[in-house]
Amino acid sequence: MQPGILDGVKVLDFSVGVAGPLCSRIMADMGAEVIKVERPTGDPERFAPDAIRKGGVEVLFLHCNGGKKSVCIDLKQPRGPELFRSLASQVDVVVENYTPQVLAGYGLDYQSLRQVNPGVVMLSTTGYGQQGLDGNPRLPCTDPVAQAMGGLSNITGERDGAPYTIGGAIGDSITAIQGAMAVGYALYHRQRTGVGQHIDLSMIEGCLFADSLVMPHVAATKGENIYFRNGKQNTYSFPMGVLKSKEGYLVIHADGEGPESPWARLCGAIGRRDMIEDPRYASPRARVERTQEVIDILEGWLQTVSDDEAALTVLAEARVSSGPVLSQEEIFRHSHFRDRGAFQTIDYPELGPIEVVSPPYKFSETPARVRGPSPQLGEHNYDVLGRYLGLSSEEVEGLAEQGVLLRRSSRNR
Repeated sequence: MQPGILDGVKVLDFSVGVAGPLCSRIMADMGAEVIKVERPTGDPERFAPDAIRKGGVEVLFLHCNGGKKSVCIDLKQPRGPELFRSLASQVDVVVENYTPQVLAGYGLDYQSLRQVNPGVVMLSTTGYGQQGLDGNPRLPCTDPVAQAMGGLSNITGERDGAPYTIGGAIGDSITAIQGAMAVGYALYHRQRTGVGQHIDLSMIEGCLFADSLVMPHVAATKGENIYFRNGKQNTYSFPMGVLKSKEGYLVIHADGEGPESPWARLCGAIGRRDMIEDPRYASPRARVERTQEVIDILEGWLQTVSDDEAALTVLAEARVSSGPVLSQEEIFRHSHFRDRGAFQTIDYPELGPIEVVSPPYKFSETPARVRGPSPQLGEHNYDVLGRYLGLSSEEVEGLAEQGVLLRRSSRNR
């Protein structure tokens, strides 16, 4: 496989769940060698009882850990932290997402690791940051809590109804992407200066930063511009959201005002040019004040068209931003995603070929690809400890007999 942009970068991934593992998987997709260090119990996503499985493989674990190597170390054994520290001395990046002070208890926090590796870049992703919430570093925070406290839930839902959380582990995924970006920039800084650093990434602040519309308004007006939920439509730019169509649901975004605006093009497309200058509809704010009335007009037009494809053709000819609300099953079969290479086949020795979601970024010179299957627990103990620490097979076997190392197949559990 062609080398990626991070070819030669070595990453020690001591994280569980989604945010940390997905972050390091992004780096693996870009060519980094990622060593996933797990405790004897393994990443909980391996064995989650309510997980969606494919032939015994936990699909979320497969998604977040493709292309990695696994070493299983019991940190509670006397030599466990020593092995971890020795591996950390040989890598460029360490990723972890335990609650603050967990690694410090083993002498594996950033201040300790930089003593053996001054250039190491260490990423710590937590719910609230390294200080914890209200001084409580042990308080856990999962995706829906991060969405709630980071403001995403408050802007999602019906205007007079309850706030919603967004599906798809969006808070975890936002954090993973931001973490991978931050590590890349830290590596660039190290290349110029030779200096590593610690990155403190909070999930709730990651969700806050992902809100590029509402929070900037609130901050700029010192809290005076209060946002309210607006159901399937956006509050500030309207129409911008989901509409019931003849066969399902479409999203239409046609904001602005004046004869050259997307709103004007939409009005022309549906045969309602009278609405372009009508003061009841001419501005986004006026349309927001008549949200249901405008929705009824647009959905009424959609019901007069023969099918959704015909409606989308009309809108496309008018250069109105629009598209269907696709199910995941429809996305999986859609020709556009297939043509773009959005899915990639990975061959699992025990299971055969399985399709996975490919990286979305298309580098012209250094392709990003999922570079292999997710590993079994401790699958690469011998390989990694031999290459990185120079341990012989007999020495690795001795550590396994002492209980410091473990290897187990998650697919037969």
